[in-house]
Amino acid sequence: MIASRDLELLESFDGNGDVLLTAYLQLDTPEHRRSAYGEFLELARARLDASEHRSEYRQALEEDIEIVGLYLKSNSQGTRRHPGLAIFSCAARLFWRAYPLPVALTNRVEVGRRFDVQPLKEIVGALVH
Repeated sequence: MIASRDLELLESFDGNGDVLLTAYLQLDTPEHRRSAYGEFLELARARLDASEHRSEYRQALEEDIEIVGLYLKSNSQGTRRHPGLAIFSCAARLFWRAYPLPVALTNRVEVGRRFDVQPLKEIVGALVH
């Protein structure tokens, strides 16, 4: 699972104005594992298309999307043995983290000034109690 220091790092990460990408992927069934890459791309592209960020932010997001896509394609065996996966990326700051999760979460991609760690905090909280 995720160490508390990693969770603190994600919560306090400062992208200095750069856009951060958070992805949660559901990998609990063979069908979900097969479709994870395509669904990630679809959700990420929708976020990118809806983005009103300046062109340099859009370029950084394109890099994040490419990095996550490469990870999913090249590391399919390692990541897909777990019911879920959380990914945090900021290509502009050379920041990257991927965490296998013990539970499945609905596929989602968030883009913003902060990483979306709330689902991760809820998982950690549920496992502690």
